[in-house]
Amino acid sequence: MKIQNLFVFCAVSAAFGSASLLAQTKQVTVNATVAEMMNLTVDVTAVSFAFAAADYDVTTGLATKTAAKATTFSINANRTWKLTAQAGNATFTFVPTGTATDPLKPSNALSIRTGIVAYAPFSGVVALSVATGGRGGYSTTGNVVPVDYQMTSDLAKDMPGSYALTLTYTLAAQ
Repeated sequence: MKIQNLFVFCAVSAAFGSASLLAQTKQVTVNATVAEMMNLTVDVTAVSFAFAAADYDVTTGLATKTAAKATTFSINANRTWKLTAQAGNATFTFVPTGTATDPLKPSNALSIRTGIVAYAPFSGVVALSVATGGRGGYSTTGNVVPVDYQMTSDLAKDMPGSYALTLTYTLAAQ
């Protein structure tokens, strides 16, 4: 009986002793690199104004047209951001109707705004601050930015023809 008990003890000891040799642990580290991401999209890339004779004030000779929410910028970013707009030139490019000469219409005849703030005119090629916002996608408050445009025409200065001014919108990290 002593031999049998010794055999059972050795068998149990071997079973439990070898279990610690069979169970081992290892650690794995998972790393992720998240790059800076900022994406700007725009729904409309051309805004047009048509000034007709009836648009002008008969006393001042001025006409102002607005295009509400003419373009909408959408931003998704993992950084706080700033959106700016800059005129490509200090004056509009001009294509005359007939023999009209270029009146060198200044960029400040065009203004922009977001929301209910006052219109801000372009001043030469100085960038205007359009909006700032936070991290997130389009559903993040402030990350969808509708822009209103306002243009003024002056009968005393604006010759008949087509006027164009290219604007560059830039999204940058803050």
